[in-house]
Amino acid sequence: MASAVERDETVEHEMSTHQRGLVDTCLEEGQFESAVALLEQLRSPSHKPAISHIRQLIYIALQPEHPPSIHEIVIADVPSSPSKATLKKRIPSGTAVLAARRLLNSFAITNSPEAIGAALPFYGDPRKDESVIRAGDDGSLESVIGPQSMCISRAKSCWSILAQGYTQRGHTFSMSSDNGRKRSHNLNEDDTVNDFENTIVGGDAWSTLDWLILLFEQDEMLAESRASGRFSNLLLQQIPPPRSGTGSRWDTAIPLRIILFCMEQTNIRRQMLGSRLMTLFINLSATPHLDLSMFVASLYSHLNAAGLEKLPALLSNLYPSTSTYRFKIMLCRKLLSDASHEQVRDGQTRVQARARALRATRTEESINSHFGETSASSQAAKSLIPSCVEIMRCLETRASSSFMTMTQPVLLRVKFELINSYGLLQSELTAEERDSDWMSLLRDGKANKLIETVFSFDNPDSHIFREVLQSTMLIWSS
Repeated sequence: MASAVERDETVEHEMSTHQRGLVDTCLEEGQFESAVALLEQLRSPSHKPAISHIRQLIYIALQPEHPPSIHEIVIADVPSSPSKATLKKRIPSGTAVLAARRLLNSFAITNSPEAIGAALPFYGDPRKDESVIRAGDDGSLESVIGPQSMCISRAKSCWSILAQGYTQRGHTFSMSSDNGRKRSHNLNEDDTVNDFENTIVGGDAWSTLDWLILLFEQDEMLAESRASGRFSNLLLQQIPPPRSGTGSRWDTAIPLRIILFCMEQTNIRRQMLGSRLMTLFINLSATPHLDLSMFVASLYSHLNAAGLEKLPALLSNLYPSTSTYRFKIMLCRKLLSDASHEQVRDGQTRVQARARALRATRTEESINSHFGETSASSQAAKSLIPSCVEIMRCLETRASSSFMTMTQPVLLRVKFELINSYGLLQSELTAEERDSDWMSLLRDGKANKLIETVFSFDNPDSHIFREVLQSTMLIWSS
Protein backbone atom coordinates (compact mmCIF):
# COMPACT_ATOMS: atom_id res chain seq x y z
CA MET A 1 0.00 0.00 0.00
CA ALA A 2 1.55 3.27 -1.13
CA SER A 3 2.30 5.97 1.41
CA ALA A 4 1.43 9.63 0.98
CA VAL A 5 5.07 10.39 0.20
CA GLU A 6 5.30 7.66 -2.47
CA ARG A 7 2.06 8.83 -4.09
CA ASP A 8 3.42 12.34 -4.41
CA GLU A 9 5.49 11.22 -7.38
CA THR A 10 2.44 9.77 -9.19
CA VAL A 11 0.57 11.87 -11.74
CA GLU A 12 -3.18 11.48 -11.30
CA HIS A 13 -5.36 11.62 -14.38
CA GLU A 14 -9.12 11.91 -14.58
CA MET A 15 -11.07 8.70 -15.05
CA SER A 16 -12.11 8.19 -18.66
CA THR A 17 -15.59 9.21 -19.77
CA HIS A 18 -16.41 5.54 -20.30
CA GLN A 19 -15.33 4.60 -16.77
CA ARG A 20 -17.31 7.43 -15.22
CA GLY A 21 -20.31 6.52 -17.32
CA LEU A 22 -20.32 2.95 -16.03
CA VAL A 23 -20.38 4.16 -12.44
CA ASP A 24 -23.01 6.81 -13.20
CA THR A 25 -25.27 4.19 -14.76
CA CYS A 26 -25.15 2.08 -11.61
CA LEU A 27 -25.94 5.11 -9.46
CA GLU A 28 -28.80 6.21 -11.73
CA GLU A 29 -30.39 2.80 -11.38
CA GLY A 30 -29.91 2.67 -7.61
CA GLN A 31 -27.40 -0.19 -7.90
CA PHE A 32 -25.24 1.16 -5.07
CA GLU A 33 -23.41 -2.06 -4.30
CA SER A 34 -22.43 -2.44 -7.94
CA ALA A 35 -21.33 1.21 -8.13
CA VAL A 36 -19.08 0.82 -5.09
CA ALA A 37 -17.66 -2.47 -6.37
CA LEU A 38 -16.92 -0.89 -9.76
CA LEU A 39 -15.16 2.07 -8.17
CA GLU A 40 -13.09 -0.36 -6.13
CA GLN A 41 -12.00 -2.12 -9.33
CA LEU A 42 -11.15 1.22 -10.99
CA ARG A 43 -9.23 2.51 -7.96
CA SER A 44 -5.67 3.40 -8.94
CA PRO A 45 -2.95 5.86 -7.81
CA SER A 46 -2.74 7.12 -11.39
CA HIS A 47 -6.46 7.83 -11.80
CA LYS A 48 -8.47 9.98 -9.41
CA PRO A 49 -12.17 9.37 -8.91
CA ALA A 50 -14.72 11.99 -9.93
CA ILE A 51 -15.70 14.49 -7.25
CA SER A 52 -19.36 13.57 -7.78
CA HIS A 53 -18.58 9.92 -7.05
CA ILE A 54 -16.73 10.74 -3.83
CA ARG A 55 -19.59 13.02 -2.78
CA GLN A 56 -22.12 10.25 -3.31
CA LEU A 57 -19.88 7.77 -1.49
CA ILE A 58 -19.84 10.15 1.48
CA TYR A 59 -23.62 10.40 1.33
CA ILE A 60 -23.99 6.60 1.27
CA ALA A 61 -21.44 6.20 4.07
CA LEU A 62 -23.51 8.50 6.29
CA GLN A 63 -26.60 6.32 5.95
CA PRO A 64 -27.64 3.79 8.62
CA GLU A 65 -26.11 0.33 8.48
CA HIS A 66 -29.64 -1.00 9.06
CA PRO A 67 -31.85 0.96 6.63
CA PRO A 68 -35.41 1.83 7.67
CA SER A 69 -38.36 0.13 6.04
CA ILE A 70 -40.24 1.78 3.20
CA HIS A 71 -43.13 2.68 5.50
CA GLU A 72 -40.82 4.59 7.84
CA ILE A 73 -39.53 6.92 5.15
CA VAL A 74 -40.85 10.39 4.43
CA ILE A 75 -39.49 11.92 1.23
CA ALA A 76 -39.89 15.69 1.39
CA ASP A 77 -38.76 16.50 -2.14
CA VAL A 78 -41.12 14.30 -4.14
CA PRO A 79 -44.38 16.16 -4.95
CA SER A 80 -46.39 13.01 -5.56
CA SER A 81 -46.30 9.72 -3.71
CA PRO A 82 -43.63 7.57 -5.35
CA SER A 83 -43.98 3.86 -5.78
CA LYS A 84 -42.36 1.50 -3.31
CA ALA A 85 -39.97 0.38 -6.03
CA THR A 86 -38.82 3.98 -6.57
CA LEU A 87 -38.35 4.52 -2.85
CA LYS A 88 -36.43 1.30 -2.48
CA LYS A 89 -34.02 2.41 -5.19
CA ARG A 90 -33.09 5.46 -3.14
CA ILE A 91 -32.22 3.55 0.04
CA PRO A 92 -28.65 2.17 0.13
CA SER A 93 -28.48 -1.30 1.65
CA GLY A 94 -26.42 -1.99 4.74
CA THR A 95 -23.93 -3.84 2.52
CA ALA A 96 -23.57 -0.79 0.28
CA VAL A 97 -23.11 1.52 3.29
CA LEU A 98 -20.31 -0.61 4.75
CA ALA A 99 -18.68 -1.00 1.34
CA ALA A 100 -18.78 2.77 0.76
CA ARG A 101 -17.10 3.38 4.11
CA ARG A 102 -14.31 0.91 3.30
CA LEU A 103 -13.84 2.38 -0.16
CA LEU A 104 -13.48 5.93 1.16
CA ASN A 105 -10.68 4.75 3.44
CA SER A 106 -9.05 2.97 0.51
CA PHE A 107 -9.21 6.09 -1.66
CA ALA A 108 -7.61 8.12 1.16
CA ILE A 109 -4.62 5.76 1.02
CA THR A 110 -4.45 5.17 -2.74
CA ASN A 111 -4.98 8.67 -4.09
CA SER A 112 -3.76 12.12 -3.15
CA PRO A 113 -5.50 14.07 -0.37
CA GLU A 114 -6.10 16.92 -2.81
CA ALA A 115 -7.99 14.68 -5.23
CA ILE A 116 -10.21 13.10 -2.58
CA GLY A 117 -10.54 16.23 -0.42
CA ALA A 118 -11.89 18.18 -3.39
CA ALA A 119 -15.30 16.68 -2.60
CA LEU A 120 -15.35 18.20 0.89
CA PRO A 121 -17.19 21.43 1.65
CA PHE A 122 -15.15 24.24 3.15
CA TYR A 123 -15.55 27.82 4.31
CA GLY A 124 -15.83 30.13 1.33
CA ASP A 125 -16.51 27.24 -1.04
CA PRO A 126 -18.06 28.68 -4.24
CA ARG A 127 -20.00 25.42 -4.73
CA LYS A 128 -22.45 26.65 -2.11
CA ASP A 129 -23.74 29.05 -4.77
CA GLU A 130 -26.63 27.23 -6.45
CA SER A 131 -26.02 28.95 -9.79
CA VAL A 132 -22.45 27.72 -9.82
CA ILE A 133 -23.61 24.18 -9.16
CA ARG A 134 -26.23 24.36 -11.91
CA ALA A 135 -23.78 25.81 -14.41
CA GLY A 136 -21.16 23.21 -13.57
CA ASP A 137 -23.53 20.24 -13.36
CA ASP A 138 -21.42 17.09 -13.47
CA GLY A 139 -24.28 14.74 -14.33
CA SER A 140 -24.58 13.33 -10.84
CA LEU A 141 -28.02 14.86 -10.38
CA GLU A 142 -29.38 12.15 -12.65
CA SER A 143 -28.48 9.65 -9.93
CA VAL A 144 -31.32 8.57 -7.66
CA ILE A 145 -29.38 10.03 -4.72
CA GLY A 146 -27.69 12.82 -6.71
CA PRO A 147 -29.98 15.65 -5.55
CA GLN A 148 -29.83 14.48 -1.93
CA SER A 149 -26.03 14.15 -2.02
CA MET A 150 -25.71 17.86 -2.90
CA CYS A 151 -26.21 18.54 0.82
CA ILE A 152 -22.55 17.54 1.19
CA SER A 153 -21.40 20.37 -1.09
CA ARG A 154 -23.81 22.85 0.48
CA ALA A 155 -22.61 22.26 4.07
CA LYS A 156 -20.66 25.01 5.80
CA SER A 157 -17.77 22.65 6.48
CA CYS A 158 -17.02 18.97 6.83
CA TRP A 159 -18.03 19.18 10.52
CA SER A 160 -21.63 19.92 9.48
CA ILE A 161 -22.16 16.62 7.70
CA LEU A 162 -21.28 14.69 10.88
CA ALA A 163 -24.27 16.03 12.81
CA GLN A 164 -27.00 13.59 13.78
CA GLY A 165 -29.44 13.07 10.91
CA TYR A 166 -27.79 15.61 8.61
CA THR A 167 -28.56 13.69 5.41
CA GLN A 168 -32.10 12.82 6.54
CA ARG A 169 -33.37 16.41 6.74
CA GLY A 170 -34.74 16.69 3.21
CA HIS A 171 -31.62 18.44 1.87
CA THR A 172 -32.13 18.52 -1.87
CA PHE A 173 -31.36 20.66 -4.89
CA SER A 174 -33.16 22.48 -7.70
CA MET A 175 -32.17 22.16 -11.33
CA SER A 176 -33.70 22.44 -14.78
CA SER A 177 -34.17 19.30 -16.82
CA ASP A 178 -33.13 19.01 -20.43
CA ASN A 179 -36.69 19.62 -21.66
CA GLY A 180 -36.87 22.93 -19.80
CA ARG A 181 -39.18 21.82 -17.03
CA LYS A 182 -37.89 22.56 -13.57
CA ARG A 183 -37.57 19.73 -11.12
CA SER A 184 -38.06 21.15 -7.65
CA HIS A 185 -35.85 19.92 -4.83
CA ASN A 186 -35.83 22.06 -1.71
CA LEU A 187 -32.58 23.02 0.01
CA ASN A 188 -33.01 25.64 2.71
CA GLU A 189 -30.13 27.71 4.04
CA ASP A 190 -31.46 27.13 7.54
CA ASP A 191 -30.59 23.46 7.15
CA THR A 192 -26.90 24.31 7.25
CA VAL A 193 -27.21 27.07 9.84
CA ASN A 194 -28.68 24.74 12.47
CA ASP A 195 -26.47 21.73 11.79
CA PHE A 196 -25.47 21.35 15.43
CA GLU A 197 -28.83 21.50 17.17
CA ASN A 198 -28.63 17.69 17.35
CA THR A 199 -25.76 15.45 18.42
CA ILE A 200 -22.58 16.85 16.93
CA VAL A 201 -21.46 13.41 15.72
CA GLY A 202 -24.35 11.16 14.76
CA GLY A 203 -24.35 7.45 15.40
CA ASP A 204 -23.90 6.73 11.68
CA ALA A 205 -21.15 9.34 11.21
CA TRP A 206 -18.30 7.88 13.27
CA SER A 207 -16.77 6.07 10.31
CA THR A 208 -16.92 9.30 8.28
CA LEU A 209 -15.15 11.18 11.07
CA ASP A 210 -12.50 8.45 11.10
CA TRP A 211 -12.11 8.83 7.34
CA LEU A 212 -11.82 12.62 7.55
CA ILE A 213 -9.07 12.33 10.15
CA LEU A 214 -7.25 9.77 8.01
CA LEU A 215 -7.47 12.12 5.04
CA PHE A 216 -6.11 15.03 7.10
CA GLU A 217 -3.29 12.83 8.41
CA GLN A 218 -2.35 11.80 4.88
CA ASP A 219 -2.41 15.45 3.80
CA GLU A 220 -0.22 16.37 6.77
CA MET A 221 2.38 13.70 5.93
CA LEU A 222 2.44 14.82 2.32
CA ALA A 223 3.00 18.47 3.30
CA GLU A 224 5.86 17.43 5.58
CA SER A 225 7.48 15.43 2.80
CA ARG A 226 7.34 18.54 0.62
CA ALA A 227 9.07 20.55 3.36
CA SER A 228 5.94 22.71 3.69
CA GLY A 229 5.58 22.07 7.42
CA ARG A 230 3.70 19.36 9.28
CA PHE A 231 0.13 20.53 8.85
CA SER A 232 -2.90 19.73 6.72
CA ASN A 233 -4.13 22.41 4.35
CA LEU A 234 -7.39 20.48 3.99
CA LEU A 235 -7.89 20.82 7.74
CA LEU A 236 -7.02 24.52 7.58
CA GLN A 237 -9.86 25.02 5.09
CA GLN A 238 -12.27 23.69 7.73
CA ILE A 239 -11.55 26.68 10.01
CA PRO A 240 -13.32 29.98 9.27
CA PRO A 241 -10.93 32.66 7.98
CA PRO A 242 -10.60 35.83 10.08
CA ARG A 243 -13.04 38.60 9.25
CA SER A 244 -10.25 40.79 7.94
CA GLY A 245 -9.27 38.09 5.45
CA THR A 246 -5.67 38.15 6.68
CA GLY A 247 -3.78 36.76 9.65
CA SER A 248 -4.03 33.49 11.53
CA ARG A 249 -7.24 31.54 11.88
CA TRP A 250 -8.52 30.89 15.38
CA ASP A 251 -12.21 29.86 15.45
CA THR A 252 -11.95 26.17 16.36
CA ALA A 253 -15.10 26.00 18.49
CA ILE A 254 -16.90 23.31 16.46
CA PRO A 255 -13.99 20.86 16.05
CA LEU A 256 -13.15 21.29 19.74
CA ARG A 257 -16.72 20.31 20.60
CA ILE A 258 -16.25 17.24 18.41
CA ILE A 259 -12.98 16.39 20.14
CA LEU A 260 -14.49 16.64 23.61
CA PHE A 261 -17.54 14.68 22.46
CA CYS A 262 -15.18 11.91 21.35
CA MET A 263 -13.55 11.92 24.78
CA GLU A 264 -16.97 11.45 26.41
CA GLN A 265 -17.45 8.12 24.64
CA THR A 266 -16.87 4.82 26.43
CA ASN A 267 -15.59 3.31 23.18
CA ILE A 268 -11.78 3.55 23.21
CA ARG A 269 -11.54 3.82 19.44
CA ARG A 270 -13.86 6.82 19.44
CA GLN A 271 -11.79 8.43 22.18
CA MET A 272 -8.71 7.94 20.01
CA LEU A 273 -10.44 9.80 17.20
CA GLY A 274 -10.57 12.80 19.52
CA SER A 275 -6.87 12.47 20.34
CA ARG A 276 -5.92 12.11 16.67
CA LEU A 277 -7.96 15.16 15.70
CA MET A 278 -6.46 17.15 18.57
CA THR A 279 -2.96 16.17 17.40
CA LEU A 280 -3.76 17.48 13.92
CA PHE A 281 -4.85 20.83 15.37
CA ILE A 282 -1.79 20.99 17.62
CA ASN A 283 0.46 20.51 14.60
CA LEU A 284 -1.48 23.19 12.74
CA SER A 285 -1.08 25.55 15.70
CA ALA A 286 2.71 25.24 15.36
CA THR A 287 2.44 27.10 12.04
CA PRO A 288 1.49 30.74 11.36
CA HIS A 289 -1.89 29.54 10.08
CA LEU A 290 -3.55 28.85 13.46
CA ASP A 291 -3.12 31.03 16.54
CA LEU A 292 -1.86 28.75 19.32
CA SER A 293 -2.76 31.07 22.18
CA MET A 294 -6.33 31.45 20.94
CA PHE A 295 -6.61 27.72 20.33
CA VAL A 296 -5.61 27.06 23.94
CA ALA A 297 -8.02 29.76 25.16
CA SER A 298 -10.87 28.20 23.18
CA LEU A 299 -10.15 24.71 24.56
CA TYR A 300 -9.92 26.18 28.04
CA SER A 301 -13.36 27.75 27.72
CA HIS A 302 -14.86 24.46 26.55
CA LEU A 303 -13.23 22.59 29.42
CA ASN A 304 -14.61 25.24 31.73
CA ALA A 305 -18.09 24.37 30.49
CA ALA A 306 -17.74 20.59 30.23
CA GLY A 307 -15.48 19.83 33.20
CA LEU A 308 -12.09 18.18 33.44
CA GLU A 309 -13.01 14.52 33.75
CA LYS A 310 -11.75 13.62 30.26
CA LEU A 311 -8.69 15.87 30.32
CA PRO A 312 -6.24 13.15 31.51
CA ALA A 313 -7.28 10.79 28.70
CA LEU A 314 -6.98 13.56 26.13
CA LEU A 315 -3.50 14.59 27.26
CA SER A 316 -2.13 11.07 27.59
CA ASN A 317 -3.04 9.98 24.05
CA LEU A 318 -1.49 12.91 22.17
CA TYR A 319 1.39 12.13 19.82
CA PRO A 320 4.69 13.19 21.47
CA SER A 321 6.36 16.05 19.62
CA THR A 322 7.79 19.50 20.23
CA SER A 323 4.45 21.01 19.18
CA THR A 324 2.60 18.78 21.65
CA TYR A 325 4.95 19.67 24.51
CA ARG A 326 4.48 23.37 23.82
CA PHE A 327 0.70 22.97 23.67
CA LYS A 328 0.57 21.00 26.93
CA ILE A 329 2.72 23.59 28.69
CA MET A 330 0.45 26.44 27.63
CA LEU A 331 -2.76 24.60 28.54
CA CYS A 332 -1.53 23.26 31.89
CA ARG A 333 -0.04 26.60 32.83
CA LYS A 334 -3.36 28.32 32.13
CA LEU A 335 -5.31 25.70 34.08
CA LEU A 336 -3.02 25.98 37.10
CA SER A 337 -2.66 29.75 36.95
CA ASP A 338 -6.39 30.31 36.82
CA ALA A 339 -7.00 27.70 39.52
CA SER A 340 -4.57 29.57 41.73
CA HIS A 341 -6.31 32.88 41.06
CA GLU A 342 -9.67 31.25 41.73
CA GLN A 343 -8.45 30.13 45.14
CA VAL A 344 -7.59 33.72 46.01
CA ARG A 345 -11.05 34.90 44.96
CA ASP A 346 -12.88 31.91 46.38
CA GLY A 347 -14.07 33.76 49.45
CA GLN A 348 -15.56 36.50 47.30
CA THR A 349 -17.07 34.70 44.29
CA ARG A 350 -18.43 31.21 43.72
CA VAL A 351 -18.62 29.86 40.21
CA GLN A 352 -22.09 28.47 39.62
CA ALA A 353 -22.51 25.30 37.58
CA ARG A 354 -25.16 26.87 35.38
CA ALA A 355 -22.83 29.72 34.48
CA ARG A 356 -20.11 27.46 33.09
CA ALA A 357 -21.75 26.94 29.72
CA LEU A 358 -22.53 30.65 29.48
CA ARG A 359 -18.94 31.55 30.26
CA ALA A 360 -17.75 29.29 27.45
CA THR A 361 -20.06 31.08 25.02
CA ARG A 362 -19.00 34.49 26.25
CA THR A 363 -15.35 33.56 25.94
CA GLU A 364 -15.94 32.62 22.30
CA GLU A 365 -17.72 35.94 21.73
CA SER A 366 -14.86 37.77 23.40
CA ILE A 367 -12.40 36.01 21.15
CA ASN A 368 -14.55 36.93 18.17
CA SER A 369 -14.70 40.64 19.01
CA HIS A 370 -11.21 41.22 20.38
CA PHE A 371 -9.02 38.71 18.61
CA GLY A 372 -10.60 38.30 15.22
CA GLU A 373 -7.57 39.90 13.65
CA THR A 374 -4.21 38.45 14.61
CA SER A 375 -0.88 40.12 14.11
CA ALA A 376 2.79 39.28 14.06
CA SER A 377 2.89 39.68 17.82
CA SER A 378 0.52 36.75 18.30
CA GLN A 379 2.79 34.64 16.12
CA ALA A 380 5.79 35.65 18.19
CA ALA A 381 3.94 34.48 21.30
CA LYS A 382 4.04 30.94 19.92
CA SER A 383 7.78 30.79 20.42
CA LEU A 384 7.59 32.00 24.02
CA ILE A 385 8.30 29.34 26.62
CA PRO A 386 7.48 30.10 30.27
CA SER A 387 10.44 30.45 32.60
CA CYS A 388 11.37 27.84 35.16
CA VAL A 389 10.30 30.27 37.88
CA GLU A 390 6.81 30.51 36.39
CA ILE A 391 6.57 26.72 36.12
CA MET A 392 7.51 26.34 39.78
CA ARG A 393 4.90 28.92 40.74
CA CYS A 394 2.22 26.94 38.90
CA LEU A 395 3.26 23.75 40.69
CA GLU A 396 2.36 25.37 44.01
CA THR A 397 -1.37 25.32 43.11
CA ARG A 398 -3.51 23.28 45.50
CA ALA A 399 -6.69 21.31 44.81
CA SER A 400 -9.79 23.49 44.89
CA SER A 401 -13.39 22.66 45.73
CA SER A 402 -14.65 25.14 43.18
CA PHE A 403 -12.68 25.93 40.07
CA MET A 404 -13.80 23.54 37.34
CA THR A 405 -13.86 20.69 39.92
CA MET A 406 -10.04 20.66 40.00
CA THR A 407 -9.85 17.58 42.21
CA GLN A 408 -6.57 16.27 43.52
CA PRO A 409 -6.25 13.45 40.92
CA VAL A 410 -6.84 15.89 38.05
CA LEU A 411 -4.55 18.47 39.64
CA LEU A 412 -1.74 15.93 39.98
CA ARG A 413 -2.18 14.89 36.36
CA VAL A 414 -2.04 18.49 35.14
CA LYS A 415 1.13 19.11 37.18
CA PHE A 416 2.68 15.91 35.86
CA GLU A 417 1.96 16.90 32.26
CA LEU A 418 3.32 20.40 32.86
CA ILE A 419 6.65 19.41 34.37
CA ASN A 420 7.16 16.42 32.05
CA SER A 421 6.39 18.45 28.91
CA TYR A 422 8.59 21.29 30.12
CA GLY A 423 11.51 18.93 30.74
CA LEU A 424 11.11 17.22 27.37
CA LEU A 425 10.79 20.52 25.53
CA GLN A 426 13.88 21.93 27.24
CA SER A 427 15.85 18.83 26.25
CA GLU A 428 15.08 19.49 22.57
CA LEU A 429 16.30 23.10 22.68
CA THR A 430 19.86 24.17 21.98
CA ALA A 431 22.15 24.93 24.91
CA GLU A 432 21.69 28.65 24.31
CA GLU A 433 17.88 28.38 24.29
CA ARG A 434 17.50 26.35 27.48
CA ASP A 435 16.36 28.03 30.69
CA SER A 436 19.40 28.52 32.95
CA ASP A 437 17.37 28.12 36.16
CA TRP A 438 15.97 24.83 34.91
CA MET A 439 19.42 23.51 34.07
CA SER A 440 20.65 24.53 37.53
CA LEU A 441 17.81 22.53 39.11
CA LEU A 442 18.91 19.47 37.17
CA ARG A 443 22.61 19.88 38.00
CA ASP A 444 22.08 20.57 41.71
CA GLY A 445 19.62 17.73 42.25
CA LYS A 446 16.91 20.19 43.21
CA ALA A 447 14.66 18.97 40.39
CA ASN A 448 14.40 15.61 42.12
CA LYS A 449 13.48 17.31 45.40
CA LEU A 450 10.89 19.41 43.58
CA ILE A 451 9.28 16.26 42.16
CA GLU A 452 9.22 14.59 45.57
CA THR A 453 7.58 17.66 47.10
CA VAL A 454 4.92 18.10 44.42
CA PHE A 455 4.05 14.40 44.31
CA SER A 456 4.40 13.61 48.01
CA PHE A 457 0.84 12.40 48.49
CA ASP A 458 0.33 8.86 49.69
CA ASN A 459 -1.75 7.60 46.76
CA PRO A 460 -1.07 5.47 43.65
CA ASP A 461 -1.24 8.37 41.18
CA SER A 462 1.28 10.44 43.08
CA HIS A 463 3.62 7.46 43.39
CA ILE A 464 3.45 6.65 39.66
CA PHE A 465 3.95 10.25 38.55
CA ARG A 466 6.93 10.61 40.86
CA GLU A 467 8.60 7.45 39.54
CA VAL A 468 8.01 8.33 35.89
CA LEU A 469 9.40 11.84 36.26
CA GLN A 470 12.45 10.67 38.19
CA SER A 471 13.19 8.06 35.55
CA THR A 472 13.01 10.63 32.73
CA MET A 473 15.29 13.17 34.38
CA LEU A 474 18.27 11.74 32.46
CA ILE A 475 16.49 12.62 29.21
CA TRP A 476 15.89 16.18 30.40
CA SER A 477 19.57 16.79 31.10
CA SER A 478 20.85 15.15 27.90
